[in-house]
Amino acid sequence: MTAPRLRGVSEALREFVAELPYERRSIADFVARAAHELAPGSRVLDVGAGDAPYRELFDHVEYVTSDWAQSVHEGARQADVVASADALPVPDASFDAVLLLQVLEHVPDPARVLAELARVLRPGGQITLTAPLAWEQHELPHDYYRYTQPGLEHLLRGAGFGEIAVVARNDSFTTLAQLMANVSWTLGSAPDGLDARRREAGEMLRSLAGQIAELAPLDTTRSLPLGFAATAVRTP
Repeated sequence: MTAPRLRGVSEALREFVAELPYERRSIADFVARAAHELAPGSRVLDVGAGDAPYRELFDHVEYVTSDWAQSVHEGARQADVVASADALPVPDASFDAVLLLQVLEHVPDPARVLAELARVLRPGGQITLTAPLAWEQHELPHDYYRYTQPGLEHLLRGAGFGEIAVVARNDSFTTLAQLMANVSWTLGSAPDGLDARRREAGEMLRSLAGQIAELAPLDTTRSLPLGFAATAVRTP
């Protein structure tokens, strides 16, 4: 059964997605589908949950959050488990599912993190993750990697996962649109007399981004997505 696309969600979640619509809509839809497929009562660990923006999608399960003490997100201070993603203080096979959303680029040893998540999953449990391919540097200095489809497949396989499925989250035009919008907000300012031109450039980029995004149906290869979404199952 196909899950609804963000129907019946809170205004807070809608606003969160709307802040970066080209980026977050694809992630939110992917997470909503994953949540929809979980059996009621399942134990789910959201690793690097931050402010846990997708919490409401998991009302039918036992939803546990995890983040580390140095997180830039205020909500991480209230995480159920405060620990590094590669050393979680939980027993083996504790969870039916693990979420790892836009976190893998921020860990210096992704293979070690994925091995740890395989440890806390029960055999047959599923990891649901997203990771970026195209994005500016962020949350510095803890921004280490960008990921391709074969790269994610390799890491998941090496960590002991099977039934691996990695798909592009969006088309190339949407990627260009989001990056143009990002640049429009990150031009900064300087005492060089050019700030008026920077504002004009930002407005132009945002306008062009909307036009570029409308070309999305033309892309048949999705060779330059913003990132990938993946699911995999812990093998026995």
